[in-house]
Amino acid sequence: MRIHKDFFIYCIFGAMATLVNMGSYELLYAKAGLANTPSVVIAWFLAVTFAFFTNKYIVFHQKGAENRLSIQAELLSFYICRAASGVLDIAIMFTAVDLLDLNHTLWKFISNLAMGICNYLAGRLFIFAKKK
Repeated sequence: MRIHKDFFIYCIFGAMATLVNMGSYELLYAKAGLANTPSVVIAWFLAVTFAFFTNKYIVFHQKGAENRLSIQAELLSFYICRAASGVLDIAIMFTAVDLLDLNHTLWKFISNLAMGICNYLAGRLFIFAKKK
């Protein structure tokens, strides 16, 4: 039952990270006129920064005594795992928007769904796994 509760909480904060990602992308790409790929990268960075803190302290309950080195190691692992999903995001958005000229908002949403699944598995299995 705990896994289902964690997944539900992850979905809530994942949706919030998706809003950060999609909102900042929309502002950069559609409103500010920045090119697609730089907009994707900046939006990804903002969403990952938000997601690290919500995943660590709320979703995966990593509280208590921590030292600077362990937090840095988790942060590095988090960004490395999220870099893989960031590459997925760039590939999807480049193909859909730049090559195929498809709707950027719809494909940003689809890309976020794909990233969310990958990111949950990485967080659950590798980054915030319970230490025995």
